[in-house]
Amino acid sequence: MIRLRTATDVLAAIPAILGFTPVQSIVAILLGESEADGITGARLVLVSRYDADQDAEIPAERLCGIAARENATGVILAVIAGGPGAAAALDNMTSLRDRLEAEGIAPMLSLHTAELTEGAMWVNLDTLERGAVPDPTTSAVHAAAVFDGRNVATSRAAIAARYGLAAETDPRIAARAAAEQGDDFARATIIEFAAVIRNGEIPSADLAARVGLVAASGPTQRDAFLGLAHYGAAEAHAAMILVANQVRGHARVQTLTITAYFAYIAGTGPEAGIAIDAARASAEEAPEAETRLLDLLDIALQRAMHPDTIAGLTASGIESAQQLGVEFD
Repeated sequence: MIRLRTATDVLAAIPAILGFTPVQSIVAILLGESEADGITGARLVLVSRYDADQDAEIPAERLCGIAARENATGVILAVIAGGPGAAAALDNMTSLRDRLEAEGIAPMLSLHTAELTEGAMWVNLDTLERGAVPDPTTSAVHAAAVFDGRNVATSRAAIAARYGLAAETDPRIAARAAAEQGDDFARATIIEFAAVIRNGEIPSADLAARVGLVAASGPTQRDAFLGLAHYGAAEAHAAMILVANQVRGHARVQTLTITAYFAYIAGTGPEAGIAIDAARASAEEAPEAETRLLDLLDIALQRAMHPDTIAGLTASGIESAQQLGVEFD
């Protein structure tokens, strides 16, 4: 078990917990009580990041709802903001803190630093204690993330860049394959893509085009891909994001939605949020795209539902795949 005992422990751990190093941000860490072997301690309920210049009302409403549901009793707040925006960020943090405290959620630490880089100075806003941020890559939480195979990006923008557009695959290739294979097209495509995930390979451009076409064919076909988490959510995510980057329109909306699901159940909520944002942006250019699954994932993320709560969609995906004649080994 990793323990965060001091302000430096907390600040050094934030990048690994979020999956990226936040800038111009307010980070809220909700805590609850836990008991093991007769010893009462604190458990981490939620870590959430907001833009430093965002009005505190919406984050406060969300955090209060989650705190009530999860029986959170305390909160650690950290402002990571420098320059002209720091004063407004501190005001927003104070408003957020006051609202949470009014709901019975006790402020445990309120910290400020201009940036989360080694040597940056931090201050405890309650005690005026000061110190230097250690190298976040040396924290125990970072080590655990690396051990689990998770990457810690330099920034949120670096993660978002992974969801940008790559060279588009030729959709005519997929259309010809669908015409030639008929009713067997979806089954053959899903089986081939499953083999790519299972073997840790990179999907070809032709396969990406076919996966995109199948995912856009209807809810059953799209949901069948959710079953690929059977081979590992992180592995399925790595392959599907390469597909989403190469397709357009309805196909991009659906493959990004599937990518968001894999990220969510892999425990990388911030990355799931970025995938959802990318899917929303794509949906604006593809009004014909069906977004009910995207809406469901968005609501689940906003409510900070535990990944296990929605992981049951993998079993539903396997059932959808079976309807198409696919059996996952």
